[in-house]
Amino acid sequence: MKRNKAKEEQTNKKGFNMKPLSKKKRIIFSAVWGVIAILAISTAFFFKQKQQQEPAVASYDAVTIKKADDLIFNGSVAAQNVEEFYFDQTKGQVSDILVTNNQEVSADTVVLVYQNETVQDQITEQQQTLDKLTLAVNNAQENLDNTYVKKQNIQNSLNEALSKFNNADADSMEGQAIRQEEQAKMDQYKEAISSQEEVISQAQQALDSANLDLSTATQNIELAKNKITTNVAATTDGTAIVEPKGKTNASVPVIKILGKDTIIKALVSEYDYRHLATDQAVEIQLLNSNKKIAGTITEVSILPESTATEGTATAQSNLANYSFKVKPSENLQYGYSCQIYVPVNELRIPEKAILNEEDKQYVFVYSKGTVKKQPILSENRDGVFVVTEGLKEKDRIISNPSQDLKDGQEVMVN
Repeated sequence: MKRNKAKEEQTNKKGFNMKPLSKKKRIIFSAVWGVIAILAISTAFFFKQKQQQEPAVASYDAVTIKKADDLIFNGSVAAQNVEEFYFDQTKGQVSDILVTNNQEVSADTVVLVYQNETVQDQITEQQQTLDKLTLAVNNAQENLDNTYVKKQNIQNSLNEALSKFNNADADSMEGQAIRQEEQAKMDQYKEAISSQEEVISQAQQALDSANLDLSTATQNIELAKNKITTNVAATTDGTAIVEPKGKTNASVPVIKILGKDTIIKALVSEYDYRHLATDQAVEIQLLNSNKKIAGTITEVSILPESTATEGTATAQSNLANYSFKVKPSENLQYGYSCQIYVPVNELRIPEKAILNEEDKQYVFVYSKGTVKKQPILSENRDGVFVVTEGLKEKDRIISNPSQDLKDGQEVMVN
């Protein structure tokens, strides 16, 4: 046994000397552990009794008030001003396109020429009519001149009769006979002059009518001549987009002039329509580069552009969509895709968080372990409850308050 004990002491080369405890030390050690055990049991029993005596702290769910997330819409870049030139059959045939595709043009630049062969044929016919009208005017003028000559001849005869009447001797029988004869002539000539004046008036009217017809025909010919060749000019600066098949197809523009200023076009559904307004600031993100720029809503249509069907096979409804336009802070490339972020300045809360008492609304605001009963004003906007007064961003409120929750009560939140 002595050899085994020595061997155990040698195997513990680098450790402590593992000599067995004496009987006295074992008794002391056992007593100490017994005291510790008794204290632990007593302490546990004490806290358990205290916990049973104190009421449990209620636990609730809490949410942090924050502004609603931005609305996001898909859009595409387009020219703000677009001038389109369609084939106009009344102008004839397109004889020449004076711009090329993607050419930069300025206002008043002639871009299109029409040639109207039908008008040329009409002018030929109108020229023949014009010749006839010219002849009619000449004849009417000649007829009027003749009526004046005839009147003058009658007037000369009247003057001659008056002269003979005055020169005749009124005291002699022969003179009286001459005066009587010349008086009769004068009466006849005066009646003829009166009749001739009516003829002159009719001849003048005929001449005036012929001149009016001639003038109208002349103007029509001049207008027709202007329609033989028609030049069409741009009214704005921009880039020309040419579509040759538009020369004969009236449904396709022959030329588009895209203005240099750009706009972003997008659609908004009836659910989010109320959040958009003219002059509202937005943020634009280009999808090809993640570049973000500022923008402003310039137009929101009051009429729906299209309808989209949503729902299940058993329950479907038509969803109205409205177009709106955004002006970017800088001009962008036509056709680029982008997303439009529209801020929604609303503080939204769960409906269950609102307590209604005597036509007033309350919520419980949580802070540092206790709650405060806070009066608020809220609106139901299309099923979403929006706080208009009484709360601010980052406030924490109880989302599932019970009827027995009191102002100032200590609570636990999840």
